[in-house]
Amino acid sequence: MKRHLIPAIFVLTATATATAALAQTTPGDQFMQSWDLDGNGAATLEELREMRGNVFMAFDADQNDILDADEYVYFDEARANDVANYEADQRDQMQAVADGMNLTASDTDGNGIVGREEFLAGTDGWLAELDKDGDGVITLDDFAM
Repeated sequence: MKRHLIPAIFVLTATATATAALAQTTPGDQFMQSWDLDGNGAATLEELREMRGNVFMAFDADQNDILDADEYVYFDEARANDVANYEADQRDQMQAVADGMNLTASDTDGNGIVGREEFLAGTDGWLAELDKDGDGVITLDDFAM
């Protein structure tokens, strides 16, 4: 079980901070801290793929390159906890980030499980959904309200 507590760090937030601390940051800040790996202010497709790979590995408890229904329960729970740290419009923003990794979005062949390659292939569409200004990267501007 402990294995599933740590991965929430990779999902949406950079650290396992208390709710009060999260309230002082925005979803964009949290996203960029986690997903902009080189810290240059833009999360690229390559960075998103790398982090999605890390997220996948963290929740693939049996390391068989498949997220099954049981593993997705923990993954869903971690994303829901991250979303719950925000209110109103910010919660909606974080929900949009989380939705891009849910089972429906990730299970492209509809077989009820998500393979590693299937999960990584979802990165392109996820980037397109989050990239509000269409410049091909995610920046804080994409989280502006």
